[in-house]
Amino acid sequence: MNKIALFGALASLAGCASTTTIPISNDVVQINTSAAPLCGGNGARKVAVQMASIETIKRGYDKFIVVGGGHENNTGVVGYTPQQSYTTGSVNGNLYGNSYSAYGNSQTTTYGGQPIIAGSHDQALTIKMFRDSDPAGANAISARKQLGPDWQKTIESGGPKTCG
Repeated sequence: MNKIALFGALASLAGCASTTTIPISNDVVQINTSAAPLCGGNGARKVAVQMASIETIKRGYDKFIVVGGGHENNTGVVGYTPQQSYTTGSVNGNLYGNSYSAYGNSQTTTYGGQPIIAGSHDQALTIKMFRDSDPAGANAISARKQLGPDWQKTIESGGPKTCG
């Protein structure tokens, strides 16, 4: 596989994120997000918070509070790319009577040997949702503000599929 194809394949995997939602009660859900290694823990958290906002609005609520959470880094080196070496050289020589004098140089360049990283960064958030009219949610996070001015489009798209 050439380097461009390999980079393209790795880049396409780098942005992958998936989320599942587990209803716990009418106003509490758990958001479980798994993100590709290049997303890092911050990328997984970003996707989880966006999905918490989306689930809050989809379920008829306006705000939420994170009441529990956890994270896990399940990434690691699973192998290395193949190594290849390329050597170039040159030789020069002179004939002096019955003797020959030669000198030269060479250079070897090695490519490859980069680590292949696989796995996922996982984030779980348990959220309690509130309506704007509920005084118990006075300190809750606004789901619409969290998603930004185009929150409707974000909800219609089904939420983030990448951490970027």
